Amino acid sequence: MAAATISLQAPALYAGPDDDSLVWVTNREANVPLVWWENLVDIAAMQHHFFDTLVYRNPETMEYEPLLATSWERIDDLTLEFKLREGVTFHDGSAFDADDVVVSYSKLIDPATQVMNASLVKWISSVEKVDDMTVRIHAAKPFPAAFEFLSGTRMGIMPSEVWENPPKAADGSPDYANMPVIGTGPYKMISFEPGGDMVLERNEDYFDGPKGHPAIKTVTMKTVLDSETAIAELMVGQVDWVTSLTQDAVDSLRGMPGIEVLDGPDMRISYLMLDATGRSGETPVADIRVRKAIAHAIDKPSIAKNLVGPAAQVLNAGCYPTQVGCSQEVEPYAYDPALSKELLAEAGYGEGLHITIDAYRDRYLLEAILGNLAEVGIDADINMLQWAGLRSKMNDSKVEVAQTGWASSGLNDISGIASVLLKMTPDDYCQNPEVKALLDTADTTIDEAKRAATYKQALEKVNEELCWIPLYSHSKPYAYNEQLDFHATADGFPLFFLASWK
Repeated sequence: MAAATISLQAPALYAGPDDDSLVWVTNREANVPLVWWENLVDIAAMQHHFFDTLVYRNPETMEYEPLLATSWERIDDLTLEFKLREGVTFHDGSAFDADDVVVSYSKLIDPATQVMNASLVKWISSVEKVDDMTVRIHAAKPFPAAFEFLSGTRMGIMPSEVWENPPKAADGSPDYANMPVIGTGPYKMISFEPGGDMVLERNEDYFDGPKGHPAIKTVTMKTVLDSETAIAELMVGQVDWVTSLTQDAVDSLRGMPGIEVLDGPDMRISYLMLDATGRSGETPVADIRVRKAIAHAIDKPSIAKNLVGPAAQVLNAGCYPTQVGCSQEVEPYAYDPALSKELLAEAGYGEGLHITIDAYRDRYLLEAILGNLAEVGIDADINMLQWAGLRSKMNDSKVEVAQTGWASSGLNDISGIASVLLKMTPDDYCQNPEVKALLDTADTTIDEAKRAATYKQALEKVNEELCWIPLYSHSKPYAYNEQLDFHATADGFPLFFLASWK
């Protein structure tokens, strides 16, 4: 697929309030500016700026508010009807109406369009126009998480004409990735260079809605691959906002004149996955007493506080606390080295045992866990792999214990993690049909209270069998111009339309 190129000339980069221009840094090169064909969090974040969705998830309250839809009604368990906002115009001046919703979403769910992460849209079976300002979305099955998915960055809406008349590739097929980027959002994209920078400019005609009117005139996503260069540019005022830095790098900036450091929440959680069924062969981990010994040996509060970061939260269950359906009210395995040793002795390992832990990131956190395990007589080796290698090893039933993590694609719903990882897929080391049945039920239960109770049952079952040991959520550090008023969100998407200069 050809890389998208926007032909408008990008302005020179000047950072800071004097030019009313915010320049932020990404260390990832994007080839196209549309998340449907470029699966990068930075592009996903920018789509929140130049596209709108039917509903908006308020980052403060986590409630769903009207955006391009002004109201909605659940017609039945499979059908949602939305009344659309009158008077909204796209960046090209064309009027927004039902045709734009129907065509945009129909194209996104069409396999021929080949969007990435299609699972985030395939819950929709069809989209229907009721009248010029009313649409109905039909689900393939009851889907209680619909509003979370509809508020997501991948559900942005473009004019129907753009979707129906895409550029052509060399072979004559539609080249959707090269479509002009036209939305209704608080910013317009005025330039994009593949592998380089993206420049957004404030939409002066933006409607009155929950996103508000952006305070900053220009927002630039600047690509800087080297973190030391990014830090140097922040220190001299060439850029205003940097993330994706190590905690040590951010800590070195604390107290620097002109720089603010923020430790924000992060929806990514870490957990240990244990071979509870013995599918990897003869392993002591197949004994529940050994798994409990491992759980009680880990000092999660100290690791979270001293190593993960100030915004980290210790977890009892494998989900992020704000996620709809997530209950942390399951029995915790408290740090208790003495109990851990008793359990090992009971299991016949009073003289100790040896295990291997596979991982693909956060070695420094794993080393702290290994220190805890060594104190109770568990000798563990670390085997670091690339994510693809770890996933392959998991699928091939060759993992004894793995340290891994999940960010739920930024979805504030437990189905974004539990229903992806615990439904007896090859990389699910629980392989529990009861857990899968509970999740299947919860995933299709519209009643909120019943849904939450069913998810909790599934989490309690996982906790009882200890095929997962939830560890902690992460802390995401940011460093930025002290004159910037910025609010961090747990899904990791910087919402600069809510930012302002002090």
